[in-house]
Amino acid sequence: MRNNIAIVIPVFNDWECIEHLIHNINIALAGKFEAIHLVFINDCSTELPSKSLEIPGYMTYSKVDLATNVGHQRAILIGLCYCFEQAIDTEYIIVMDSDGEDNPKYISQFLDKVNSSGKDQIIFAKRSKRSENLSFKLFYFLYKLLFRILTGSSISFGNFSCVPNSLLSKICNNPSFWNHYSASVMKAKLPYSIISTERGKRYSGHSKMNYNSLILHGLSSLSVYIESVIIRVLKLSFIVFVFLIFISILVIYVKYSSEYAIPGWATNVFGFILNLLITVVLFNLLIILTHLHNRNKPISKPIDFYKSYIVTQKP
Repeated sequence: MRNNIAIVIPVFNDWECIEHLIHNINIALAGKFEAIHLVFINDCSTELPSKSLEIPGYMTYSKVDLATNVGHQRAILIGLCYCFEQAIDTEYIIVMDSDGEDNPKYISQFLDKVNSSGKDQIIFAKRSKRSENLSFKLFYFLYKLLFRILTGSSISFGNFSCVPNSLLSKICNNPSFWNHYSASVMKAKLPYSIISTERGKRYSGHSKMNYNSLILHGLSSLSVYIESVIIRVLKLSFIVFVFLIFISILVIYVKYSSEYAIPGWATNVFGFILNLLITVVLFNLLIILTHLHNRNKPISKPIDFYKSYIVTQKP
């Protein structure tokens, strides 16, 4: 039998799913751990649970109510900061969704993986098979492609993961985790590994991840790599700038060397190119100045301010 674990579960109106999740956690993990502590991060739900939570005797739980809806990524970080500051007696913290798409049966595989590696590392679940519709899969593919182009890194996993307690301090003191959990693990160069899993089916209701949420999710992950994104945008802008200069020279050459040039065409084309050049320069100047301005702002560590989002907490 293994030692204790904690499970951080962000919740937004999925209280019916929580009942199924607790049941499935019990089926998957009963007899494998001395104790399991569930940490529910209530992300300012507009619906209340229909009844009090019923949990097996070897489980305990905390319910942390947030003052405002902060989104999935930030709710996860608040949960991890809560576990760190409360010094919950556990060797590993599991991060998982409440809706059933993260199957509890893989938790044992997480721990087998980290124990077999002989070192502390975060274990992420990679979907070996997705069940969304074709258009969602297409947008998700484009998101991963854009992430690869703009950052130089590939992201192939989500939030379902196992975090060793020894790495919590690095997470809770890193400001980038406030925007995106899995991308920040990569950016911070924390040790991690991956196991293949299949996406589970929702216990009830509908997924809250729509196209708008996916776009916001993608922008949040890119914001973690903002320096890399800016550098690549500047490189692309430089290529465009050189290309426009070349076209300008070509226009001037054609104007004065061709006998068949249409009167006035060179002026119009050159004016259009000049407008593009000015736009490229001003766009890059705006990006640079905005980033330099943001770098002047003091950086706050999540562990220092996460409590300001908590209204109540019940151990």
